[in-house]
Amino acid sequence: MRFRIGTRASELAMAQAREVQEAMVARGWQTELVPMPTRGDLILDRALDQVGGKGIFTTELEQALLAGELDCAVHSLKDLPTEGGHEGSALTIAAYTSRADARDVLIAGASISSLEQVPRAGKIGTSSIRRRLFMEKLRPDLEIVPVRGKIATRLRKMEESSWFGLVLAAAGLERLGLGARIACYLDPLIFVPAPGQGILAVQVRRDDEHAMEAVKGAVNDPQSAVCALAERAVLEVLGGGCQIPLGAYAIWTDANDIWLSAKMVDVHGQEVTGEIRGHYREAKNLGRALGRQLGERGGHAVAAGRE
Repeated sequence: MRFRIGTRASELAMAQAREVQEAMVARGWQTELVPMPTRGDLILDRALDQVGGKGIFTTELEQALLAGELDCAVHSLKDLPTEGGHEGSALTIAAYTSRADARDVLIAGASISSLEQVPRAGKIGTSSIRRRLFMEKLRPDLEIVPVRGKIATRLRKMEESSWFGLVLAAAGLERLGLGARIACYLDPLIFVPAPGQGILAVQVRRDDEHAMEAVKGAVNDPQSAVCALAERAVLEVLGGGCQIPLGAYAIWTDANDIWLSAKMVDVHGQEVTGEIRGHYREAKNLGRALGRQLGERGGHAVAAGRE
């Protein structure tokens, strides 16, 4: 059998899918990568939070999977909604890959090696509402500008403009061999990553036991899966979409506990934060409990964009 592995058509998504492909080939499976553009890849003239809708990077892949055109689909977990798509019905996540670096980073010119060194009123580019609001909270003196497109396109825009830097995910840069461009890593306990950042999710049809077993045996990382469940449970309670200003980050401790922190920031710079700790077997319940805590402190209003 030849496994048809679906992925977004971007350079980064292809690099991510090749990680899954190589792991499956190592297990003896024949594979084929099937790239396809998504709505989020095609609409580049608006910020992500203005495009609207859930699953803007995943819906086309899910539809192809349901139609039997793919055997599995590789997603950046942070792009996959917890509800509003097909997960929980005909499709399911068969595997969560080992987590790459979950942190956000600053890309900047050669003279800048920390966020503090960016001059007042300096321009910083990002495509994420979470990164924009978190950065405005840390450095309200900066001008945060929207930027979309491939990582290479964003780097070129920065170099051709008066921008001082970009905020991106460490994992994507490192997968593309661009780690040397990183000026500094942002503290994940302050600049809390998106739920699932650095983890790849491999989705299959729920009734395809053959594909589910093959994928799980090749790439699933149990600790990564537990952290993903905890972080995504926070997101599920607060709205389920990937375009809300929420960071959630789980750490597996030596005691087999999960320590989970979360943060939201509204347009006025007001923070909603919380943390929780418990046994890893309770990861999803811990995430839901933390999500409810944030909701009671104003998190639902932040997620809805209400002032």
